[in-house]
Amino acid sequence: MFIGRKKELRLLHGIISANRATIGVVYGRRRIGKSELIKKAFEKQRVLLFEGLENRPKQDQIDNFLFQLFYQTKKGFYNKRLKSWGEAFLLLYEELKRNPTHVVFDEFQWMANYRNEIVSELKPIWDLYISEIHGITLILCGSIASFMIKRVVKSNAFYGRTDLVIHLKNFLLPDTKEMLRGKGVSEIIEAQMLLGGIPKYLDLVREKPSIRMGIEELAFTETGYLTDEYERIFLSHFGRNPEYQRIVRVLARHPYGLFRQRISEEAAIDRGGGLTTHLKNLESAGFISSVTPFHKGHNSRLLKYYLSDAYLRFYFSFIRPNLKKIKSGIHTSMFGKIAQSGSFSVWMGRSFEYLCIEHAAKISKILGFPGIEFTFGPYFKALKNDIPGVQIDLLFDRKDNVITLCEMKYSLSPVGIDIIEEVERKAEIVQTKFKNKTIQKVLISRSNPTSDLTSSGFFYRVIKPEEFF
Repeated sequence: MFIGRKKELRLLHGIISANRATIGVVYGRRRIGKSELIKKAFEKQRVLLFEGLENRPKQDQIDNFLFQLFYQTKKGFYNKRLKSWGEAFLLLYEELKRNPTHVVFDEFQWMANYRNEIVSELKPIWDLYISEIHGITLILCGSIASFMIKRVVKSNAFYGRTDLVIHLKNFLLPDTKEMLRGKGVSEIIEAQMLLGGIPKYLDLVREKPSIRMGIEELAFTETGYLTDEYERIFLSHFGRNPEYQRIVRVLARHPYGLFRQRISEEAAIDRGGGLTTHLKNLESAGFISSVTPFHKGHNSRLLKYYLSDAYLRFYFSFIRPNLKKIKSGIHTSMFGKIAQSGSFSVWMGRSFEYLCIEHAAKISKILGFPGIEFTFGPYFKALKNDIPGVQIDLLFDRKDNVITLCEMKYSLSPVGIDIIEEVERKAEIVQTKFKNKTIQKVLISRSNPTSDLTSSGFFYRVIKPEEFF
């Protein structure tokens, strides 16, 4: 069942139906639904699909490409070994010239062995030959964002030649709700917080009796899909480079993020070019995110990094520490016990804040100011040695001279008036910085406010996450 991605599907149909040869690039983390999107886009079209081999050398990639070409064109096996991609692409051109069809290169970074060579050799064959075939679309699809951006989209070979670039991201709650049709609102919200709106993971849990029972089976059993998913997705991106793993482990210990200096110190990585490259690669892969205070420019040195991938946050908090027990196969109902712990409640509180932040555009619509120009993001102030003095995770700085301060609480108990003191302190800090602006206070809460809090009129609006759908 294909769910969501209507906009992306419409864009793909646009270049597929063009009256000329076109190139599209689709990228995003593994399990995000790239292959399903492409399959849906070409379901009524003839297409040749080529998929790279993970961690195999160039010659193996070329041999595999030729095998797939001759298998799909019903021409038997090509018994001559070619040494270059240029020769292989010329054979592809000869087939397309006789039988015009669309072409998809999936896991393109594997085909390329993460090098420029394949792109350089594809360019002249495309420019001189394949692009002259009427109505052909070439889709380059990959799960390593840093490669797809740097070596394809922004490469000298293909710069300006791509007709469409799609970066697939995780589902937000409306699509998650459609994916988990039949589940209650509470389960849908919890699934989004635990699994991050990743289509593959949602597909795995939707047929389970409950989301928590699904997590128990998938993440806390010896052969569970999510038990070993870290090995499959993270290590396939970065191999066993210990520095990448040290960075994510450090950030997993600090859910509110760290500045570069602290990452460097705790991960024992020099602050020079190596750390910068690692952080960029992790961010482009969608595993971590960086934020600057909403009132600072993008070039601000006050940059904080945090682990943004929901699965990795969950893995390092609850799966990895229990991996030995899980693999023993002896212990049962592990997640049921974890879910009753204080550490899980704290983790869910932070995950709820992530949930709200990723639905910031929806929050602006709920509050009625999407037509007003605004910026949004966190506000944090660092003390000495990059240690944060205060952090407020979501504010909207609006052109109508209002700053909307969002307080986010995940609690099954009603939110009482004791929250006023905490939020008032934050508002005073922001007011000191922005003296000429009105501070509008908003509460986003999983539970209802008490009657005392409601009657106080302290918050301009109380938003429930159900309104994100």
